[in-house]
Amino acid sequence: MEDILRHKLIPLFVGKHISDIERRILALPVKMGGMPLENPVQTANQEYNNSRFATGPLVSLILAEEDCPNNIMDAEMKSGKLKKKCADATDERHATERADIFAVLDMKTQRAMELCSEPGASSWLTARPLQKLGHELNQVEFVDAIRLRYGFHFPDLIGKCGCGAQNTSDHALICKVGGFDMWRHDHLRDTLADILRYAGFKPVNTEQPMLPCDGFNLPISANIKAEARMDIVCRGLWSDMQTSFMDVRVFHPNAPSYLKMPITNLYKQHQNQKKLAYMRRVQEVEQGSFTPLVFSTSGGFAGEVGKVLERAARKICDRHKESYAETMSFIREKTRFSLLRSTLVALRGTKRRVVPVSVEDVDFRDK
Repeated sequence: MEDILRHKLIPLFVGKHISDIERRILALPVKMGGMPLENPVQTANQEYNNSRFATGPLVSLILAEEDCPNNIMDAEMKSGKLKKKCADATDERHATERADIFAVLDMKTQRAMELCSEPGASSWLTARPLQKLGHELNQVEFVDAIRLRYGFHFPDLIGKCGCGAQNTSDHALICKVGGFDMWRHDHLRDTLADILRYAGFKPVNTEQPMLPCDGFNLPISANIKAEARMDIVCRGLWSDMQTSFMDVRVFHPNAPSYLKMPITNLYKQHQNQKKLAYMRRVQEVEQGSFTPLVFSTSGGFAGEVGKVLERAARKICDRHKESYAETMSFIREKTRFSLLRSTLVALRGTKRRVVPVSVEDVDFRDK
């Protein structure tokens, strides 16, 4: 079975044959950066022993032909506790394995594992691939997503970008040519606005012009442009009748200028930049609250994003009588797939400089 997994199935998923250390990475749980595709040669005996250990009380009842409801209930409770004990032991084993793997990885792969271990970054892997929810990926998209997840090489990308630079997966996600960075931003903004509308916040507007700030003593870092707009504006997010302003930013954590910075510092940096640009203007001119919504192309997000998503999830639970865990999972999947799809489009999209041509200059007889 392991031969089939390693030499046939996994190459279909990742688009290449993998090394021993990569096989160990893929065997980890999703929350630790894996897929998870465990190696049955290494885990079969342990899983069998766990199964016998956890089901022992129930097996004893069956062999004794016990039919007393109270004894059956007690055995089920004991079995549940034993299952939890096995699960905790498995988690501890996985954590030890991850630490051992991490110690021998190069810096690029270490960073990739850190990124895909962030909360929400792997939700696309655990979501059911339902077309009606937009959670399905075709084969090329799935392989591209796995390659991005682990920083694997893309052998079939176009050699030169439209801007003239050498094309790589990292360059494709930071290049401004083609407008894919703005499309990625707008697609995520609209998804977040839809979630807030579904939660019942009214009104929810996008690209709303900000009030003029003439006559206000704002700091030099503030955006005082008359044409300034806010990505998302809604009422009642943090308190009744207060208007909340939110601005979205998506950055690529593997951009050359970010590689030496810890990931947590990157989120703080982008949050602070947004706050310096808009917070005082929102508070003094708009008399509202401001929240920066900072995401990375790998699917992670800053702490203040988590607070907004949590607030929306609780409103949806109250309004639609859904469980909080399922609602939060759905929101994370929705935002993750929105970001993933737009990132994959940027990766493969055509990037070239277009010279506008007036219709008056076109000769329709020239075919």
